[in-house]
Amino acid sequence: MSTCANCGKGEDDDTNTKLKACTACNLVKYCNRECQIAHRPLHKKECKKRIAEIYDEKLFKQPPPLEDCQICFIRLPSLEYAQTYQPCCGKMFCAGCLCAGKAMDVVDKCPFCRIPMPKKVDEAIARYRKRMELGDANAIYNLAYFYQEGSHGFTQDYTKAFEYYYRAGKLGSSEAVTNIAVAYYYGRGVERDVKKARQYWERL
Repeated sequence: MSTCANCGKGEDDDTNTKLKACTACNLVKYCNRECQIAHRPLHKKECKKRIAEIYDEKLFKQPPPLEDCQICFIRLPSLEYAQTYQPCCGKMFCAGCLCAGKAMDVVDKCPFCRIPMPKKVDEAIARYRKRMELGDANAIYNLAYFYQEGSHGFTQDYTKAFEYYYRAGKLGSSEAVTNIAVAYYYGRGVERDVKKARQYWERL
């Protein structure tokens, strides 16, 4: 049975007495705030040690594996330029399958959904925006990059780029998180904050 680390009082369903764990380390429990404060000098060292362990566990945790190419079903390469995103269907496939398609003269259609490739930039951007409305992190990330670089007909806008990177990052884009860190480090579209930059880098 769990007991308070300070006074030794246990939980009691009859009196509805519930203990609350230390939110920092989750190693010990207390029956109230007063017990937690009283026990703090004895628990402080152990608590800091566990916080450091939790930090290291998160920092050095292996990232989730990449998805498989939607054509050859081989794991996508980690290098960004060796994988391709299609805004028509939102699928990712390896550069090898793209090259194979070109070798078979399939250059005017998406290798996955066979929808014709956009001939104008405006048409391509419309597809990205449609995918963005569906919550596609890759589409949002690409639009953010276009704002950052001032390409594909976009006026360079670091503030807008940061906004889009943030949205993509919340949807799970590790590339977007990297660019958020860079934005904070150099002060692009946001006030410069090296500490926040480090925090975002450590999330990768």
